[in-house]
Amino acid sequence: MVLVLSLAAPVRAQDPIRPEALRTRLFALAADSMMGRDPGTPGAEQATAYVAAEFKRMGLEPMGDGGGFFQTLPLGRMAPDPTSWLEAGATRLRYGADFLLLGQASLDESLTSTPVVYGGLLDQPEHWPDAERLRGMLVVFGLATDTPPRGLGAALRDPRLAQAFGVAAVMLERLPPAVVDQIRRGGISMGPPETGSGPLVLILTDTAGRRILGGPIEGRQPGTAGPPLSGRVQIGYRPFAIPARNVVAVLPGRDPTLRGEYVSLTAHNDHVGLTPQAVDHDSLRAYNRVVRPMGADSPERPATNDEQRRIQAIRDSLRALRPPRRDSIFNGADDDGSGTVALLEIAAALARSPERPRRSILFVSHTAEELGLLGSEWFTDHPTVPRESIVAEFDMDMIGRGGADDLPDGGPGYLELIGSRRLSKEFGDSLEAVNARLPAPFTFNYEYDAPGHPLQYYCRADHYSYARYGIPSASLSRGEHLDYHQVTDEPQYIDYQALASVARLVRDAATLIGNMDHRPRLDGPVGDPKAPCRQ
Repeated sequence: MVLVLSLAAPVRAQDPIRPEALRTRLFALAADSMMGRDPGTPGAEQATAYVAAEFKRMGLEPMGDGGGFFQTLPLGRMAPDPTSWLEAGATRLRYGADFLLLGQASLDESLTSTPVVYGGLLDQPEHWPDAERLRGMLVVFGLATDTPPRGLGAALRDPRLAQAFGVAAVMLERLPPAVVDQIRRGGISMGPPETGSGPLVLILTDTAGRRILGGPIEGRQPGTAGPPLSGRVQIGYRPFAIPARNVVAVLPGRDPTLRGEYVSLTAHNDHVGLTPQAVDHDSLRAYNRVVRPMGADSPERPATNDEQRRIQAIRDSLRALRPPRRDSIFNGADDDGSGTVALLEIAAALARSPERPRRSILFVSHTAEELGLLGSEWFTDHPTVPRESIVAEFDMDMIGRGGADDLPDGGPGYLELIGSRRLSKEFGDSLEAVNARLPAPFTFNYEYDAPGHPLQYYCRADHYSYARYGIPSASLSRGEHLDYHQVTDEPQYIDYQALASVARLVRDAATLIGNMDHRPRLDGPVGDPKAPCRQ
């Protein structure tokens, strides 16, 4: 009898969350055929059908409306009437060419000699005229030439403007084509709004602004009157022809006592659709690599001479590899195809596990995150399980990049964490403990969770919809990059090894919370869920 001893290292069982499976899923979900997954479009319908079919195939139980996997949102558009017109003196201003309309209320308004006043610069509210002087007027604002047009939404929420009849902003030429196209199509509304709520908002060209004010803005003092304005403007509500929908499923827990409580895992399935103006894919990547390293969150500006040379060198190197390619589809591979495919692989891994967590795991694939967290807002306002039964939530958004080419501090262990200790220190500590047990732990970056951080990440991810109701929640992300909200956000640029690592962390953290003998203790403040979010 011969005893054979092997000196080879023992073979570790392969983790069921595999990079190659994530890659296969993401190339399907972020394909051009999905047309950018904009809510209310065939691409979004196709994407949510895919997620629901996978949940069903895994054996998860449906937890949407009416016993199905889908929860439908009552979304529609406040669509401007293209026959709307304005008349400044003898000049007729045309909708689409001279001005655009924004509004969250049904409107059919005739303007007859409406007073016009210059309000100053939009991003300098400290110099605006007194609120009483704005009442019943059309207030025209300029924009400083060195300021990006990001302050429009915040400025329009100023309570002083709610008293005005209308608000106009001279900035149309400076808006990106995709934003102009979105305004043309109309704003999003959760069901038909009340008639006449909020000010009428006009986005004007510089030329139209001068026509309405009777002269140039430069040198004009806030409060200066312009000639009266006449016209007719109309905005009406149209529900989406293709419904926007969340996809909701549950893996029941093994403990009869605790399976009525839920750990929620979430990601958003939507993105921003198409751009009306196709661009050269490689030229855009080269420009963003040099000038806009955080994509849409970096200011758009002309390149300097030195930057232009660097852009040209990158473009030339890419031209040596492949011919030019025109691109108009926001594929959303990282944002948030990465989170969506991770959600599916976590669901598959837990469904195949020989021992499920004691608590149930709730999987929610949100729609309309890109429209202002509307899918998660709707789910948490109208949950399909008792809201108080959700003990914790993990949201995954943009977890497929984060390398050294993307961020100054990037690398395989880079991970941004938002909100994990705001409501429950125990919840945050649990996530840290799970991370410490990984073969290659992440280095958590808490920088963007700081109160008042200008990027406002705490208010820009779906986890906030849960946190506002006192549910301990965390947003996990590997950060922004040059392809953020660009047509270049495609699956070939994803780090699938790192993506798998984040998915395993979330799975293990959900399992830990799911097996605890108590829910994470709350020790942070819980505010009004309907109050505006404050970072």
